[in-house]
Amino acid sequence: MLAYVLVQISAKDPSDVVENIRGIEGVEQAHLTLGATDCFAFISVPDLVALGDCLGAIKAVKGVERTDTRLAFE
Repeated sequence: MLAYVLVQISAKDPSDVVENIRGIEGVEQAHLTLGATDCFAFISVPDLVALGDCLGAIKAVKGVERTDTRLAFE
């Protein structure tokens, strides 16, 4: 399963939050962005259970305020 996660960050130093997101299993890429969304993360996992685990880990990162997930279909 592939997904893009839009992350809103409340921390004063969002680069630390993004580094923590990059360390989560299943996160292939995470980048700071300018605009309404502070970070885009790309996830690649084998199934819905792993996706839920990965999203839960992202939401648990200190400084993550809100996430919005988009599944990618090819």
